[in-house]
Amino acid sequence: MKKKSILVLTLVLALVLVACGGNTAEAPGGDGASGDVVELSFSTAANENSTWHQGALKFVELVEEKTDGKYKINIFPMDQLSGGNQATGIELVQTGSTDIHLTDALVWSSIQPKTIVPAMPWLLPTYEDVDKYMEGEAGQELLDSLSESGVVGLALGESGYRQVVNTKNPIRTPEDMTGLKMRIPGSNVHVSLLKYLGSDPITMSSSEVYTATQQGTIDASENTVDLLLSQRTLEVSDYITFWNYSYDPIFLTVSQKLWGSLSEEEKTIFQEAAVEAMALQKELARQEADEALEVIKEEYPDVEIVEKLTDDELKKFKEVAAPVYEENKAELGDLLTKFGYEF
Repeated sequence: MKKKSILVLTLVLALVLVACGGNTAEAPGGDGASGDVVELSFSTAANENSTWHQGALKFVELVEEKTDGKYKINIFPMDQLSGGNQATGIELVQTGSTDIHLTDALVWSSIQPKTIVPAMPWLLPTYEDVDKYMEGEAGQELLDSLSESGVVGLALGESGYRQVVNTKNPIRTPEDMTGLKMRIPGSNVHVSLLKYLGSDPITMSSSEVYTATQQGTIDASENTVDLLLSQRTLEVSDYITFWNYSYDPIFLTVSQKLWGSLSEEEKTIFQEAAVEAMALQKELARQEADEALEVIKEEYPDVEIVEKLTDDELKKFKEVAAPVYEENKAELGDLLTKFGYEF
């Protein structure tokens, strides 16, 4: 059934690319006749208003410019090519049905477990921590791990920190989490953490969070600030804590099929374009995060804000989270230590 679904999606992709028009070479990066344009598909999991899309546009601009227009790259936001299914979006780039893809670590972790490491609780609580490790050996190992999953990782971007909102009380200590029915991502790491905090972890589609909070089905949820705003979660919440508990990077990848078809010069162009594009995306994402706090204060004056945990408060959360690291030590221990965690 799964193979059949991928086949159907591949056929849909082919029809979409034909509809885009233009002169298309027979294969990605193929040596067509002089003047031929090679069309490539670029799928992203975010919408056109996102910093992800701005990064994708920059990548397209740089590649098209530096290859003198040989490559025309069509961007498909919101995982359109996989019917909105993010995991299937990764499968399409693995098979080479999609050429380029951009999605986050929480989605990738169901396929490549190593990618969950930066999102481990309070492992990277500040941007200084993020830049130290993500731009070093540890971050490169994350990218390299993607090659084990049938794609080539070119660069790291940033979805950002996930913050917590709720309807019960300000959150400053682990005790403040006791009994909260909280919607979280479906990763085992996040489920375990919530249980250690004494909360009731609930998984559901992000599109259901607003109504579930409004109706009292859940008391709390977490997400990046831009999504908390765009999904209007704060309209039905009373408290928000900027606790930076989980950092979610994004990965710009290309299919091995495309990569193998590129010349060495073209590989350099794609690589450098990816790094420059994700640097821009990260800069825009942090700017939006900074501005979001002021937006919340202005648009939601009744929402109580905990802007930052103190060092002592952060230490208590890290202590509660320690068993989560022990649970993942066997599989992820070496990479966790490269990210600065001490067992």
